[in-house]
Amino acid sequence: MYDFSLLPEETVRAMIVALVLFLVSFLSFVIISLYTLINTSIYSKEHKEKLKLICDVAYFHERGKRNNQEDSIYISPLDMIEENGFVAACSDGMGGLLNGEVVSKFVTDSLFEHYPYKFNAQAENAKIISDISDKVYEEYHLSAGATLVMVHIFDDYMNFYSLGDSNIILIRNNRATILNQKQNYITLMIKKYAEGGIDTIDAYRDSRARGLIDFVGNHKCKVQMTSKPMRLIENDIIIVSSDGVTDSMPLNRIVSHIHADQNATGIARTIKYGVRASKNAKQDNYSAVVIKMNRSFV
Repeated sequence: MYDFSLLPEETVRAMIVALVLFLVSFLSFVIISLYTLINTSIYSKEHKEKLKLICDVAYFHERGKRNNQEDSIYISPLDMIEENGFVAACSDGMGGLLNGEVVSKFVTDSLFEHYPYKFNAQAENAKIISDISDKVYEEYHLSAGATLVMVHIFDDYMNFYSLGDSNIILIRNNRATILNQKQNYITLMIKKYAEGGIDTIDAYRDSRARGLIDFVGNHKCKVQMTSKPMRLIENDIIIVSSDGVTDSMPLNRIVSHIHADQNATGIARTIKYGVRASKNAKQDNYSAVVIKMNRSFV
């Protein structure tokens, strides 16, 4: 133990002054830190809805057991989001028909050529898709076709467009919902069976169940679209995918495998490896664009 009584009086006074200054500085630091933290928290709470949502984007594009990759994806230029919004699409060439990979690539190339899209012109955008479908029909006369799912995000809102049975999935608060209605026979049969009081499980056993009733390549197709934009919130996850994803990784598995703190790249990687781990002997090609909505102070 030190005997401070042996120190010169001037030294003791200097040490006391230094200790007092240190305590004052430390208390000042604590007060300033608390003040900043409290004010930042209050500002964030008061202005959270005014902060812009930004799109964190990733994708995967994998070939399953098919000989060709018949999926095609489109992602609009990220440096044009501020002015024109963000567009993502996935087109899946129809199995059993000719030139699936050619048609799906034609669809996404055509979407690229028509960018940018007007956000509040849903009917006009649907007409662009319908015209693309008519061009495929004129070339192949129903011997080739593809599905299409497309989202258009601008600030805090999203429109979507759909033809066929690919997926637009929204994950919010740990719950997953497919936003678009699949345009296949099973949808019609379920409605018909339900109206007739028949057990709808029989619809799934019908050999025609997965046959499409509308698609890119059908003449004068009916494009599904949002009648008005839907509001997005922080941490929403949007997955724009071919049905090869959900065939092997159902919605409940997707939700159980991803975590709220993952970014888009982590979510895409988790889903991709989840599909691969299912070891589906008839695995279709599987592709998806993953979008996570984050708030930004910028």
